[in-house]
Amino acid sequence: MSKIVSIGTASPSYPTRQKDILNFMHEAYNHKEASRKLNALFRFSGIENRYSVLPDFNITPAKQLFFNGNSPQPQVDVRLDTFKEKALPLAKDAIDAAFKNIQTPINTFGVTHIITVTCTGLYAPGLDAELIKELELPEDTSHTAVNFLGCNAAFHALKMGDYICRAEAQAKVLIVCVELCTLHFRPKDNSDNLLANTLFADGAAAVIMCNDAVRTKSKVNLRVKGFHSYLLDKGKELMGWDIKPLNFEMILNARIPDLIGDEIKDLLHRVGDKLQVDVSKIDNYAVHPGGKKILDSVKNSLGLMDNELELSYQVLQQYGNMSSPTILFILKAFLDLPDKYNENIYSVGFGPGLSIESALFEYGK
Repeated sequence: MSKIVSIGTASPSYPTRQKDILNFMHEAYNHKEASRKLNALFRFSGIENRYSVLPDFNITPAKQLFFNGNSPQPQVDVRLDTFKEKALPLAKDAIDAAFKNIQTPINTFGVTHIITVTCTGLYAPGLDAELIKELELPEDTSHTAVNFLGCNAAFHALKMGDYICRAEAQAKVLIVCVELCTLHFRPKDNSDNLLANTLFADGAAAVIMCNDAVRTKSKVNLRVKGFHSYLLDKGKELMGWDIKPLNFEMILNARIPDLIGDEIKDLLHRVGDKLQVDVSKIDNYAVHPGGKKILDSVKNSLGLMDNELELSYQVLQQYGNMSSPTILFILKAFLDLPDKYNENIYSVGFGPGLSIESALFEYGK
């Protein structure tokens, strides 16, 4: 069996209140009807703060780096150059936080594998290779990347980490998710774009995984009980991620919460059957907050109380939707809770396809 022994998170330097981002959006769109729609979307977003690697969203246009109304919108190559510049230090901050949690320097821990995750910046050699050099890991460290899979991509990396740790008893896997969603802002007046500009933010998270036989200084851990993947083909047109000349453009249909709500109860029972778990005895829920309406829909469909999704709502409120790192922020919040030993956590995330990824974890010492 594999286990998560630590999760570290990091936010970039520029926090901005949601109400200030709304003011920025009004100026960027400069369109009365778009502003009316944005007012409604922001009012019910459930978000108070978001973070960006850019200062643009809360300062005067004259000081903005990217989105100055007097300058053309940056092309996608400029945005990706900025990703290359900003992603590495943010990833390093999350990694430092993860190793601080277990009171062990990375150079003595013995990382054997590194897996990076992103859908907001692509280049080669990529972040995985850069981190081996930056962290001064051995040149024979196994490395790979999970790219362009969207908000639930952390689950794919965790599955890979689980396979590695089960196959190699002494493996020590470092997973790093970095998303700089705000680099791809564009004031395009359609419903998908308006919704995306209401939700997305930047962030990073790092996970340390190893086999149960490996001893670390972690006080608590999350044992991996299993995973379940489900591709909901009838929702494939509702969520996507396209590369355009100006940016990576999000497809995010407003019907997604209702579709997820219709499917989530059946999906939970599928997971229970596969992993041989009585779903009525699940203790905790970690649901990716793709938006407040998604959380509300899951809560209502599963008959959950408000406090059973409290951490998912809190992460959305404090950080917005950071794509792949978001679920790891929630799982870290669970790790920080006391007195949870032997309880389980059902975790689920949603991505293009419409793909739904689930995992079951158990608290351990």
